[in-house]
Parts: sequence; structure tokens; C-alpha cells
Amino acid sequence: MFATRIQAQTPSPSPSQESAKPAETKPTNQEGGENPFAPEPATTLPAGMTGSDADDPRARLAPGMYDAAETSMGLKHVMLVKKPDAFQLGSANPDDPKVQKTLGLLGVGASDSLKCRSRYSWLLLNSPFANSDLAFQGDHLFQGNFYGINIYDISNPARTTLLTSMVCPGGQGDVSVYKNLLFMSVEQPNGRLDCGTQGFPPEPPTPAGAERKPPAERKPPAAQKRIVSPSAA
Repeated sequence: MFATRIQAQTPSPSPSQESAKPAETKPTNQEGGENPFAPEPATTLPAGMTGSDADDPRARLAPGMYDAAETSMGLKHVMLVKKPDAFQLGSANPDDPKVQKTLGLLGVGASDSLKCRSRYSWLLLNSPFANSDLAFQGDHLFQGNFYGINIYDISNPARTTLLTSMVCPGGQGDVSVYKNLLFMSVEQPNGRLDCGTQGFPPEPPTPAGAERKPPAERKPPAAQKRIVSPSAA
């Protein structure tokens, strides 16, 4: 669902630079372990290819959540709209009740939650609140989210306003609109037909000795689709 590794591409060095280049090592995190989000060293490019342009302004953009540096060509930044509070975790503290609830809804056990007590916990736990697809109809924008749907009035793009939010967890949140029907596809185990946030109870533990037996073949559950009337929303 989410990439945990990124391949970097840099301009090809000259032979003299290549011989003087020190051996590359993967960056480590503050805890001393390997950083799973660090770019991997670029591979050697075929003859005749020079790689990316070192003067590309995108190569030096500053990071940030709401204040990241920007560059564009043929586009104009009109407005930044933040997600509603219900659609973001808002805390990196693993002891925060909302974080613990999210862990439970995702089926993360107590032992696994220790793995979330790192610098990546906020990023990983916010994945169930990620925005996904867009759908348009008239002056309305339907923003799919792994946690539900947000509907915006875009009659004036420079003054985009949130009309309503529908909390409906289930992952993916791909949306499409046909006449007065809004479809939302989900694919995670916390997806409920009633759009409830309770999730589902965990599966019972495997009986002792059954771990060595191959799992019984079973047909995977079909992807669910929710059908909602935008006018009623």
C-alpha cells in the first residue's frame, strides 16, 4: 500500500569522481538501526544516460507538512486545504488514547505497539487517514480518504469550502460519482457496512500445535462498495 524504500537518481559522476568516491552506507536512525525511509544509493546508469539534472529546482525543496517549499511548471497554487481534525491522528505520542485506539482498530497487538514507539510512529499510524482519489461533479469535489469522504464546494476554487465530512473507515477510499450516487471502495479489515469506527474483534488465537499445519484454502472476501447519495450527505 505504501512504499517504504525510495531509489534516488543523481547525475553520473566522472571516472575521477567515481574513483575518489567513498563507499556508500545506508543512513541509520537515531536508535542506531537502519532507516527504512532512507533513499537507496543510485544504480549505475547505462552508457549515454546522464541521470537527473542537478539544477532541477525540485532537488532542493525544503520539507514540511503545511509549509513545504514548492516549484511548478504550468500550474498555479490556488489554495491549501487542511484535512478535518477527524481525518488526522494529530499526535506522535504512543500513549495518546487516540493513538492506542488506532492501533486497536488496525489490529496491532501490545507487543507490536512497541515497534511504533519510534520516530516513524506518527507517519505509520497516520496512514489510515491518508487521502486517496478525487471525484468531481458540477461544483463539487469528492475527496476520498482511508477514513471516509470529504465533500467540498469548488464553485470558486480560490475559496474552496468544506461542505460535509463522512467518517467511514475501511482503507483506500476510492470514490466515483454517477448522477446522484457516490461510490466508495474499501479494502481493510476495519471496513464496516454501517461505516462504524468500532472495527472488528481480532481473530481467535491459533490453537497450540496448529501453527505447523498449512492454512485452509479459502476464498478472499470481495471488495466492498458503499453507495451514498451526495445530496443526502
